Amino acid sequence: MFFKILQKLNFKKNFPYFFCTPLIYGIGTASDEISTAAAYAKISKKKLLLFKTTTFKGLLNYKVCNNALYDSLIINNQESNKNFLYQVIDFFIQLEFVIRRILAISLKKIFKYDIGESFRFATIGTQDFFSEKKLLHYNKILPLSIKEGKIDLGKKNKEQCLKMLKLNGFQDKKFVCLHVRDGGYYKDGDRRSYRNSNINNYIGLIELLINKGYFVFRIGDNSASKINYENKNFINYPFTELKSEIMDLYLVKECTFYVGTPSGPYTTADLFDKPVFLTNVNELYSAFPRKKFDRAISKKIIIKKTGKILSIKDFARLNIHYHQTEVELGDIHFEENTSEELCEAMNEYLNLIDNIRDLKNKKIFFHKNQTELNKFLSLTLEKKYNEQVKKQNYFKNDHWKQSQFLRIVKRFKSCEGTFISSFLKKNF
Repeated sequence: MFFKILQKLNFKKNFPYFFCTPLIYGIGTASDEISTAAAYAKISKKKLLLFKTTTFKGLLNYKVCNNALYDSLIINNQESNKNFLYQVIDFFIQLEFVIRRILAISLKKIFKYDIGESFRFATIGTQDFFSEKKLLHYNKILPLSIKEGKIDLGKKNKEQCLKMLKLNGFQDKKFVCLHVRDGGYYKDGDRRSYRNSNINNYIGLIELLINKGYFVFRIGDNSASKINYENKNFINYPFTELKSEIMDLYLVKECTFYVGTPSGPYTTADLFDKPVFLTNVNELYSAFPRKKFDRAISKKIIIKKTGKILSIKDFARLNIHYHQTEVELGDIHFEENTSEELCEAMNEYLNLIDNIRDLKNKKIFFHKNQTELNKFLSLTLEKKYNEQVKKQNYFKNDHWKQSQFLRIVKRFKSCEGTFISSFLKKNF
């Protein structure tokens, strides 16, 4: 009941605050929801208030992905002020969350009934952005923008992290953050394993960056797979004394650019408006490069039954089933990018970064095949939505799945990046 009141207040035109409870256990979704809420709050001239559920974590079987993400951000140049009003609101959020969570756990344990994620967790100020009462015409679906918001870390937090880096000899160094998803963190190596990649395939890319004068911080946690590589300019950060929740954020915030696979931390790079180079992409629309200085390359897509290699065009044209989230694609094999592919694409991305000093204002040049890709994907997604969602009622009134796909559409509509041109010459 209290959640509903806050949700209604959020969209009152003259109400000065916007309440948001980002998904507590996933840093990627949480970062994305904070980015979106910050952009909306900025446009609406509201102050964004973040809340995290912290009550009975062990008993209610959940964890906080990164406490600093909720406690240490400066949003739209406004310091967090946890005054009496904030404390009262927080109390009622915690109370309703505990009641909902206990009910959800009981229903699942006793009656094997899953009541849904939006009930199990507080989703105030998050679901409303991509949930619609009725299916809109494609042209009326608004982009899910993040670029209006401004996110920073507090001054004391930055000073603390900088001091730690200086003590370890990393002051005044340009560096890159690298994150390669494996099955360690979520212990899900057997579930949609094609989302994972082998860190050892990135050794050539790491050496390339080091030779270009960068330090490379491999980020993640200590469940990350072993890498067979050592270099004084390569920092296997999860296994160092530098590792902390605030340092996780600081490294992404201060890196020259971010390299990784489609996994949580790259969305944190979006949160801080950092250039992103995505590799081993397997979700075409939902993981498309979001900012104008972002680029990507995808895994090789192979039909298991026939061995046919699909181009990006072929893959994009497949049924909507292949372009959702949380769907097991058992009939397709995703082959990882080779070391050579990674290095070739990295060279092109370095040329882009080196030639752009003012990433905010300088016009970004697209090659012809990049322009063609973006136009093709946009038209293909529109056709998919009109024919399969609107006309054929693909989701059959499954509101949650429908809203998740709508989120993909809104997100893609806001994307300003593209794929690496040299990669497209061989794969588009």
